[in-house]
Amino acid sequence: MKWGRLFIFFALMTLMSCKKDKLKGDKEIFIGTWDWIFTDATLGVCENMPYSKLLDPATENCEYSISFEKKGKVLFFKNGTKVNEFRVVFQNFDFQYYCSNGYKAFAINLDNYQGTNPEGGIQGCISSDTLMVDIGFPFYSDECSFYSNYFVKH
Repeated sequence: MKWGRLFIFFALMTLMSCKKDKLKGDKEIFIGTWDWIFTDATLGVCENMPYSKLLDPATENCEYSISFEKKGKVLFFKNGTKVNEFRVVFQNFDFQYYCSNGYKAFAINLDNYQGTNPEGGIQGCISSDTLMVDIGFPFYSDECSFYSNYFVKH
């Protein structure tokens, strides 16, 4: 009897620690591969000399993509090679934010991360064919630089 309770305890702990949100219903819009097309960067903010710069695969000599799986995983690629894989846990979805009409705002904790690490989550806007990530991959904003990363569905 004691071993049975111990097994059930560990099974429940494993299930709870592996929290992820399956992409179903309205969240199915994420499923698929998204190819990076450009990033609108605002740099030089801390020097009080902000300027805009457009980054794209040609200027950076690099290709990025994001792949969302129905089972609740997101994979990040650089030049076709997987660089990271995380569980998707939605902090918010389709909430009032700054997205244009036809777009839904989202905030995702990667592996249910709750801290302030820039790689702990992604946030932005999504439509059926465009994904804009303003917090997260591939270029991460900080107090001196702001990036809006644009992807199209593959």
